[in-house]
Amino acid sequence: FRFKDSLAAELQSADLVISHAGAGSCLETLEKGKPLIVVINDKLMDNHQLELAKQLHRDGYVLYCNC
Repeated sequence: FRFKDSLAAELQSADLVISHAGAGSCLETLEKGKPLIVVINDKLMDNHQLELAKQLHRDGYVLYCNC
């Protein structure tokens, strides 16, 4: 995708979402009730994406991996 102000329409029509593990992306996808796979970027901000992905996985919301 090129930059878009909102991905709401794409999220609504998606059967599965694959995303980075940013908090906003995760929450917006989960609010739509879509299955989510997150790919963490472990080089960002003290590895915060991994922490979020692990917790969401433990809670049964996502599957996660890294590159």
